[in-house]
Amino acid sequence: MDIALFNLMSQNRADETPAEILGMTVEMVRLAEQLGFDGTWFAEHHFTSHSVCPSPLMMTAHCAAVTKRLRLGPAVVVLPLHHPLRVVQELGMLQALTGGRIQLGLGTGHQPHEFRTYGIPMAERTAILEEGWDIIERGLTTGRIGYDGRHYAIPDAPIAAFPGQMPPLFLAGGEPKLLQRTARAGGSLFISQGHRRAAAALPMRDKLLAALRAGGLPDSALKLAIQRYVFVTDDPAEKRQAAEGMLRFIRTTLSLRDQDPPRDGAFMRSIPFEGEPSIDWLLENAPIGSAEQVIERLAEDFHLLSPTHWSLYMGFTGLPAPRVLASLERFGKEVLPVLRNLKVEPARLAS
Repeated sequence: MDIALFNLMSQNRADETPAEILGMTVEMVRLAEQLGFDGTWFAEHHFTSHSVCPSPLMMTAHCAAVTKRLRLGPAVVVLPLHHPLRVVQELGMLQALTGGRIQLGLGTGHQPHEFRTYGIPMAERTAILEEGWDIIERGLTTGRIGYDGRHYAIPDAPIAAFPGQMPPLFLAGGEPKLLQRTARAGGSLFISQGHRRAAAALPMRDKLLAALRAGGLPDSALKLAIQRYVFVTDDPAEKRQAAEGMLRFIRTTLSLRDQDPPRDGAFMRSIPFEGEPSIDWLLENAPIGSAEQVIERLAEDFHLLSPTHWSLYMGFTGLPAPRVLASLERFGKEVLPVLRNLKVEPARLAS
């Protein structure tokens, strides 16, 4: 099973600068490689403090230069917001720069304000992604990019840098035809488990399995990539602050689905929602706290959900950078070796 560090690059405090957040991300990536992580991901978001990274491919290129072994990539390129001619050439260039260490996350996007600001019809995002995916796949495997579609009409032309194959593929999206296409290509399907315990996340996993079965695919075609928010600390005050940061993050993530997300300038406001978890519930149930508690929660996830990939985010707390780095180091030294010894079980529909 692959274990990767996810980097959202959120601005959790008004006194943080984008330069500090991006610099901290680079330090975390360096440390993740030293600790034995398999890979690292960089998010894409626009126009809010939820993330100061509008270009995960730029972050991939930068961090590739300070690492030697880690696989790197965007999680995800929101492909409807990008012209695929730009994306396919940059991916080919990244493959050449990194010696083939690129992994590719693609997604339809889900934030209305981003589509509205870019002037892209959100209702067309699946169709746009499908055509963009065609162009990327054609360019990276054949070196040519001619295409005649509804959204893109591109004359036949060569690209200079192409690896002759697609990088490992991950999808964030819910359309059955996209899920089936990803599985047929041998790719992985992202779900965000968020703050849920494994049993509460089973319906998401089972929905993916049902979509694959509807397309005539076996259960074994499901490669499940789970995104989880994790923080290791024995300090009660830090643990509570981490739980408060997780709740703030959950609120922000939910409100970004609004047509107009609540923000002051770019800075997101934390708006409570009906049925939200309490801090005490998070302290008891989230993978926040001692190494033993984090291991227990992630082992539970593993045995119930059978993931093949974990994408772990540790930058949600609002704690100072040295404390976040300390959590990452403890995770690498105390939790990661235990996770390596977990045994994969076949995915099944919940009874």
